[in-house]
Amino acid sequence: MARTKEFDPAVALDAAMRLFWRNGYARTSTEDLVKELGIARASLYGTFGSKRVLYLAALDRYLSGGAGDAPEVVSERAKSGFDAVRALLESAAALPGQGMPPGCFSVNATVEHGDGDADVVDKLERNRQRMERVFGSALKRARAEGDLAAGVDVDRTATLLATVLNGLQVLSRAGADQLPRIAETIDAMMSMLGAHGGAAQRSREPAK
Repeated sequence: MARTKEFDPAVALDAAMRLFWRNGYARTSTEDLVKELGIARASLYGTFGSKRVLYLAALDRYLSGGAGDAPEVVSERAKSGFDAVRALLESAAALPGQGMPPGCFSVNATVEHGDGDADVVDKLERNRQRMERVFGSALKRARAEGDLAAGVDVDRTATLLATVLNGLQVLSRAGADQLPRIAETIDAMMSMLGAHGGAAQRSREPAK
């Protein structure tokens, strides 16, 4: 009879996600993982195969919403397309949830690996394309609602916004002192996108 696992692999994966997110791949040792996950080395290898396989699974977990609402949910929950763009950008400045590291795991992975790991590169590129699609959908919605400036190219602007989001996520790692700079950047972006001042103003107003 096969032995029942003495730990929950999903819980262990979440713990690994937080550890890799905080320390990166190279600075996380197998001993670190054993200690953080609270499992034996044999159980770690028996369940996940290797440190690298576990890292890739942890990155997948993060990209699928393991740290909070997926971007599609953030966008769909917004009252308007313009509000969706702002909400997506503001997600970069959101305080991490309890036990979550600051910043963005996917941005950290981009900085650490560059183009040196084909599997990581593929996951991150697909995530960038995903973010561009989410921003693109929000922009099209804003245009249909009459809030988007006439000269805005949706596809190019979606790429710009996804890139700005990455920059804001990096800046957020510098701490709360950077929140005013992040807010000013978002306000400037929204002002440039708005068909008129009212759209940008409405996107800053709290929901009633």
